[in-house]
Amino acid sequence: MRDFETIVVGGGASGCLCALASDKKVTIIEKDNKLAKKLLVTGNGRCNLTNLQVDDKYYNTSIKKYLSVFDNKKTLDFFNDLGLVSYSDEQGRVYPISNSAKSVQQIIVNRLSKTTPFINDTITSIKKEGENFVLAGNNDSYSCKKLVLACAKCELLDGLKIKYKAFSPSLCSLKTQSTRNLNNIRVDNVKVSAENNLGQKKSEIGEVLFKESGLSGIVIFNISSLFARQGSFCGKVTIDLLPSLSESQFLQLLEKRKGLDVLVSDYFDGLFVKEIAYEILNRLKLNENRSCKELNESELLRIAKTIKNLSFDVKGFYPNNQVYSGGVCLDDLDEKLQHKKVKNLYICGELCDVDGECGGYNLQWAWTSGYIVGKSI
Repeated sequence: MRDFETIVVGGGASGCLCALASDKKVTIIEKDNKLAKKLLVTGNGRCNLTNLQVDDKYYNTSIKKYLSVFDNKKTLDFFNDLGLVSYSDEQGRVYPISNSAKSVQQIIVNRLSKTTPFINDTITSIKKEGENFVLAGNNDSYSCKKLVLACAKCELLDGLKIKYKAFSPSLCSLKTQSTRNLNNIRVDNVKVSAENNLGQKKSEIGEVLFKESGLSGIVIFNISSLFARQGSFCGKVTIDLLPSLSESQFLQLLEKRKGLDVLVSDYFDGLFVKEIAYEILNRLKLNENRSCKELNESELLRIAKTIKNLSFDVKGFYPNNQVYSGGVCLDDLDEKLQHKKVKNLYICGELCDVDGECGGYNLQWAWTSGYIVGKSI
């Protein structure tokens, strides 16, 4: 068994920031063969460091008191001191000026290599023996007086008899009924509304990418949190293809388009791509070979309602989630993110029950929680 003063389990964003911020010597144990490896896939490979608009409303719970210690501005100052140059886009998303996540990973790894021992191992269980924590790994066993859990592995808490909310994938694509005819079609500036089985609702405007049997895109990722937080991917997603027009305004437009004097099959040309048009026609079961001039008021109303409320039943999720919903409730942790019932046990990053929307909010929590723990141990 190898003995250490402080061990950080998890060499991702929060674990690495914890080690960088700490004034004490810590040892990181990480299952991947390189630290901060997961950063390479964040922000589509660009690493969305944070957002200039960080606010409680983008999270499932309040993190104000933690942000007051280490917010987005302090995060940028911290990385700037490490030598990282960044910029923000029109949505407030912050990226390294290189537009490569490798820049962030490399600067973290280079700084940590000078001060922090790194062990490549997978921790399988943890228990408390007297004042020490004893960790079993695939390659060795370890003990320490202070333990930081910065990994997305709830089951490690079982040996310490700590309660937590089971993980559920969040910020992911949603599985629906077959959308094969729409596969790889994108629609932009649409309003997406979702309702889960508890009647909770969420809506957002943006881009949607259709998959063979599902929906994807940033808007869908954000909407998916509504299902993840209740631990059940069942419900309904509705897309308003033309949110800029009210139903009555759209009805007027449809009436005017009857003057095009084309077949119903071509009635939507100039409004939608053919694949979307066919989806609408199939749902309405309209005779495509009629003249659009023959469409009556009732049929126009059905068309308007379908286009303003294109609905899909949610039947699951795709395993491409960016984060997990669930973990240890912040109420069970003190202001230093130390567990209230287990002295010298600190929780940060994804293992806390904190999850945010796309846009740098989840990495901000990783930086914030990692910094607070690093300064506390």
